[in-house]
Amino acid sequence: MKIPLVRPTPPQLSLAVDELRSLEQSGIFSNFGPVNTRFEQEMLERFFGGRGACTTVCNATIGLMLAIKEAVGETAPRAENAQFALMPSFTFAAAAHAAIWCGLTPLFCDIDPQTWAADPAAESAMLSRYAGKIAVVMPYATFGYPIDLERYQRIQSQLGVPVVIDAAASLGTCDLFGRGFGTGFNAAVVFSMHATKSFAVGEAGLIYSADTGRIARLRTMSSFGFGEPRTATMVGLNGKLSEVNALLGRLRLADYNCITARREALFNRYRSALPELNFQLRAPGTQAHQFVPALLPSALKGQRAAIREELANRGIATGTYFSPHLLEQPYFQKMCVTGPMPVCDDVSARIISLPLFDTMTDQEVDQVAECLNTVIGTKKHRSRWHKPSRGEQHVPLVYADVKHAVAEVTVE
Repeated sequence: MKIPLVRPTPPQLSLAVDELRSLEQSGIFSNFGPVNTRFEQEMLERFFGGRGACTTVCNATIGLMLAIKEAVGETAPRAENAQFALMPSFTFAAAAHAAIWCGLTPLFCDIDPQTWAADPAAESAMLSRYAGKIAVVMPYATFGYPIDLERYQRIQSQLGVPVVIDAAASLGTCDLFGRGFGTGFNAAVVFSMHATKSFAVGEAGLIYSADTGRIARLRTMSSFGFGEPRTATMVGLNGKLSEVNALLGRLRLADYNCITARREALFNRYRSALPELNFQLRAPGTQAHQFVPALLPSALKGQRAAIREELANRGIATGTYFSPHLLEQPYFQKMCVTGPMPVCDDVSARIISLPLFDTMTDQEVDQVAECLNTVIGTKKHRSRWHKPSRGEQHVPLVYADVKHAVAEVTVE
């Protein structure tokens, strides 16, 4: 039996007939209706202990666009020349696209070799080098890892540069006290509820902030900027979540504790079974897991495409998130500015994403691990004696992987 990289299992609307009938009878299908209002309240209580506020959006990319626009608006009188959005290159394309849509130029920095999030030293160097020109800092909580929000609070307060947190995969990440990632942070923290995330709804997003005024502004902006009835009082677009998707969110919330626990157990099983791989630094508390990212041994960096092909031949799908990283993608090469990124280049070249989904069994994890261990052992053995023959060419890694990516589900 084939094992996919992800197997989306959002809640089944077919099992919520009564709720759907009630929704239909209400005649309200959007515009922050009663189902959405209850969903926001439940999310605030469940993940953020009732502190601050949150608002739903139709997807996390729109959420990032709104959050950036709201943050940058505050800096306009201070720094008219601010033009950059500082972010790691090891992230999904949505972050850079959102900045560009807001009229900013993505400014890439290197990543930390253990967390795979923005490296504090590299980030600080860029903040110094481009002082007065950075409109917003956009760190990514890589694969749900709980980055240091106190550091970004200091950046805001000491440098006066606003921050927007890309927390796309972080719903379910909690500290040792059970507080959801972002709790108490007064800037915007943007989460995704895409079908491929662990908190799978279909297409939806959530913006949280401890600053209730900020969330009120973002809610107004996401409804055409209508601060008064049918009257735009600020910049806006249509970012509202439908009542049906809000219902899906409420249904997912009901069983999400079990999903998080199960995914964490499967992830830990991978860790134990694959000692040859380098995993992301363990997070304190609980980390939400979308799939299983890990680094191949350095000696096999140039053989990732062959390893993935062999696994595919054995019925196991894999991914390479995020490879190519943003600066390796043609559009962003034209549009963006960067600093040196040796760690990002290395991590991106060795990253492999292994299967993880709600219905996955222990036996399937063992099957993936056994196959991968076998393939790695074979490749390492060959690498000790194989030398390229005259005229033999090695296909650049980035382009070799594109062929594999075409047939995969796009995981945001």
